Amino acid sequence: MHANIGDMKTLSFLPVLAAIMCSALAAQQVTDFRRPGDVIRIEVKFDGPDANKIKSIVLYLSAVGSIPGNQIGFQNGFGGDWTDAASPHTFETEVKIPANVATGDYKLSINARAEAGSTQYVAGDQFHLPLFHIKNERSFVPPTVTVTERR
Repeated sequence: MHANIGDMKTLSFLPVLAAIMCSALAAQQVTDFRRPGDVIRIEVKFDGPDANKIKSIVLYLSAVGSIPGNQIGFQNGFGGDWTDAASPHTFETEVKIPANVATGDYKLSINARAEAGSTQYVAGDQFHLPLFHIKNERSFVPPTVTVTERR
């Protein structure tokens, strides 16, 4: 079987197209950072037969991945305060990003308390919400230490 010239041109173009697509994806860098002191505001709506039983919720954000080496001892998770419903089945709540949070991507979780019982909802599992990108300019690299006994 012989390939014609048009097929060979198409086949030789595919690696070039793949390289262009990969470089375009690599060029897409995060530019929408949240910083310590910023407030993340969230609206949560519940639906279903027991939606009216949810009495309060709290937000929690946890880091996805490890803490940068220059932020030893920084927080990798933080949360807000318990919030009651703003209207039936709807909660309007917020969480302030603390000063000592580590730079990274954070996933949102929602803890919900009912009249009897509680549950947790996690971004990517029960609802869809992109990661929050947090950038903290502060750093701490533990200095070396020398310890000697004094007599």
